[in-house]
Amino acid sequence: MKKEIRPYTYEVLKDDILMLRRDFPEAEVGSIGKSSWGSNLYYIKLGTGEKKIMYNGAHHGMEWLTSAMLMRFTRDFLEAKLSGRALHGFNVKTLWRRCSLYIVPMVNPDGVQLSAEGLPCRLPQSEKQRLLRMNGKSDFTHWQANARGVDLNHNYDAMWQESKAMEKDYGIYSPGPTRFSGTHPESEPESHALARFTRMHGFRLTISFHSQGKVIYHGFLKKEPPRSLAIAKAYTKISPYRLDETEGIASYGGFKDWFVDKFNFPGYTVEVGEGQNPLPTVQLPQIYKETLPILLGTMTVL
Repeated sequence: MKKEIRPYTYEVLKDDILMLRRDFPEAEVGSIGKSSWGSNLYYIKLGTGEKKIMYNGAHHGMEWLTSAMLMRFTRDFLEAKLSGRALHGFNVKTLWRRCSLYIVPMVNPDGVQLSAEGLPCRLPQSEKQRLLRMNGKSDFTHWQANARGVDLNHNYDAMWQESKAMEKDYGIYSPGPTRFSGTHPESEPESHALARFTRMHGFRLTISFHSQGKVIYHGFLKKEPPRSLAIAKAYTKISPYRLDETEGIASYGGFKDWFVDKFNFPGYTVEVGEGQNPLPTVQLPQIYKETLPILLGTMTVL
């Protein structure tokens, strides 16, 4: 993993994926689909065990630091396995045999590009004008949505209609930088790809990493199993994150909500770091240190 001196963009992710393939051929690397602009939605599989877990990052464009965190974890995990050393006290070879961990580090590469780099030069002028109208300004730093102006974490089939109905309360009437739920659940190639990937693999636990706030959201409509709360409480004992509950429009249509609703297994949203998004790269070492116990500990709970 290269030293972080700039935003963690899709191009940086591609470079890191290439290096993983070169350095660790035992890691399965592929794509779950394509974004609106045709970028790969990469995944990495770590381990060979029967217990299947999935982590994902950067549902929101300006939360690209979660992708950097997951990729740093991926490399550290693989390096520890290769060398036979422990990682934060965990025997990585044992975890490798116990679990199959799938990591989707950047669910929304187009949104990341808009937030981190602004309008791509390659876009047709008509597409640039469309995005400028949606954003209302030329600065895309705080862009959350995908390239079509849909907030991917409101685009899953978990009380999606409630999310849609609440948009007007937030002044949202059309695609834009945030909160627009799309025309129907999984209307977007990115959310549809992640949902399809989830249905295909039968995960028993998922964590969606967002920023910021140092909080953990768990459960949905009390459909999660009883152990879900116990696991969430365990997270608070090994990290500085606290439990919290979503309010308003944030309570519906998210990936975590959909996973719990449809599969009745533990699902979590972990908000890393503190401050204003996009969090600066200088926070990455501290965020990684705080989150590493959760990333590793989750592989022992099932």
